[in-house]
Amino acid sequence: MSESISPGKVSPSPYVTTEKSYSGHKDWVSTVCAVNDGNQIVSGSDDKTLKLWNVDSPTGLVLTYSGHKSNVSTVCAVNDKQFVSGSDDKTLKLWNVDNEDAVMTYSGHTGPVNAVCVVKKGEQFVSGSDDNTLILWNVDSSTGLVRTYSGHTGPVNAVCAVNDGNQFVSGSDDKTLKLWNVDSPTGLVRTYSGHTGPVNAVCVVNAKQFVSGSSDDTLKLWNVEKPTGLVRTYSGHAGPVNTVCALNDKFFVSGHIDGTINVWDVGLTAAILSIPTHSVYALDKLDGYHFVSGGDDNTLKLWSFSEKPLEVKVQSVLSNNMGRDPMFLMQAFLGTSTGKEVETKKIGKGGKRRNKKSKKLNKRSVKNKFRKTRRKSRKSRK
Repeated sequence: MSESISPGKVSPSPYVTTEKSYSGHKDWVSTVCAVNDGNQIVSGSDDKTLKLWNVDSPTGLVLTYSGHKSNVSTVCAVNDKQFVSGSDDKTLKLWNVDNEDAVMTYSGHTGPVNAVCVVKKGEQFVSGSDDNTLILWNVDSSTGLVRTYSGHTGPVNAVCAVNDGNQFVSGSDDKTLKLWNVDSPTGLVRTYSGHTGPVNAVCVVNAKQFVSGSSDDTLKLWNVEKPTGLVRTYSGHAGPVNTVCALNDKFFVSGHIDGTINVWDVGLTAAILSIPTHSVYALDKLDGYHFVSGGDDNTLKLWSFSEKPLEVKVQSVLSNNMGRDPMFLMQAFLGTSTGKEVETKKIGKGGKRRNKKSKKLNKRSVKNKFRKTRRKSRKSRK
């Protein structure tokens, strides 16, 4: 039975609802990905395991995968039947969905593996690490390692494929994003600057644009074909952005340590919805109507959304604010600083109570080091 978002805290159904919650992990769920055409979910946790879940099952749990010697920090589907995981144990592992034993282990990084994405139509994948490098791997190879990309001056926290998998974008603690050519020996095409804190997340919106999330409490939209890249900045957060996921080419969602999922229209600079939930460390889309989140309460949550009501919500936000400020439309769609931002109290932000909570959470994330902060936090709990 689906559970709608509580009225008063956020705009009610039919915008976004949570359908079910999956329990089984013994520690934070730090990564999730869809497999088998979105009918199943793979999750990775600080409990060192990965788990396979059936979306339509009441309990959900199908298999548990063990093999990593430390926290599982990233997972990515290679195809419908295989996925690759990365861990703080400095390795990556290839798994078959229907087998709890790893098919292959890839070694080469000298630091924890934070991010992974598939390129070149599933034949290869790229990983990012605390060792400041990215590595290109062949899926079907005993050694796997193809080449190493260097250029970041801090840990690489995020990576996503663009341009049909022929290029990829990385985000780092050095506050920059970099565009790389997969087949180039050196790889680096350009560097994007603009964030004032570590870049924790990145996802592709369409063939030419991607969104990044940072510990500076903002998200940014970038165009891979522009020298500077920046299209607009999305603001209004009460803390670092941990994860971001595109639902389609119009809407995307972001997750935050303050216990919210924000829903964004690509063309607006303020969130259209803010959904109270667990502290979110992972997001992925299952299909055109569902996405999944993983959080610090050791659970996964399945969400559903409907595009037409969201479009109605966008029009409502625009009309409500245009009445007070004729410059709002320019500000919203051009991403400029003219005019007022959408009033966050109209879209579900929590005011003073939320701010108090975010201050406490931000004490846990001092120095704005997302991955490192989580490790320090884990140690403090033991």
